Formats: sequence, structure tokens, C-alpha cells
Amino acid sequence: MNETDTADESIATGIRKVLYGASAATFFGLGMVGIVLPGIPTTPFLLLMCYFLIRVSPRLHAKALAWPVVGKPLRDWQEKQGVHHRVKRLAYSMVVLLVGYTLIFGDLHLSIKAIIFVLGLVGIIVVFRLPTIHREHGCG
Repeated sequence: MNETDTADESIATGIRKVLYGASAATFFGLGMVGIVLPGIPTTPFLLLMCYFLIRVSPRLHAKALAWPVVGKPLRDWQEKQGVHHRVKRLAYSMVVLLVGYTLIFGDLHLSIKAIIFVLGLVGIIVVFRLPTIHREHGCG
């Protein structure tokens, strides 16, 4: 049995295909929300999207891995089971800057600010817990 046969056997059919497709779409949407809202981790949602997407459409999964912005981290996760330290630094910076800006300059009720602060902390913890890929020797 070759690799193509194995991949074909893992393609969902029937109701499972509908559920997996809906899950992939949901996690894609949450990942996109995470790009623009502070405190919502993007990477875990996109990883979950890939998990379901490859079982529904390997073609769409391949396109997701080729996306200019998020494709590289998704490929790194798939191939190396981690994310580069610079991706983590960028995630930390974005959460701190966006949450900090919202907390300082936002005209929000204190309870809403507390929720945003907690979500920011959760986002930082999630990113911190992701395995880190360190620079390989001989690579720029």
C-alpha cells in the first residue's frame, strides 16, 4: 500500500465529511478572529483547522499550507511538531501590544477589561506551551 492509498482511506465520507468540513470552517473562522482580536490564539485554531481539513479535502489542506501568512507556521508544525521562536515572539508582542492598548485606551467597563486581560494571559500561556523549533545549524 503506498502513501496515496493511505491518504485516500483517511478521507471522511458521509456525515463525518459534513461534520469535519464544518469543524474546519469553524476553526478557520476562529483563527481569523484570533488574527485581529487580542488574546485569542490563532495558531491552535489553524492547527485544528488543518487536522479536519486534510480529512475532508487534501487539496484545500495543501492550499492552506501554501498561504503566505500562516502557511509556514502550519508547515513547521506538520513537519517539525513546533513553531519557530520568532513566531512565538511575534505572538507575544501582538498580544501585549493589542491587549495593553485596549486596556489603557479602551473606553470599556472594568469587567470587560478584566476579561480581555485574562484572555490575553490565556493566549500567552497557549503560545508559551507550544513546542519551540530552534534554528538549525547551517541555516541562515
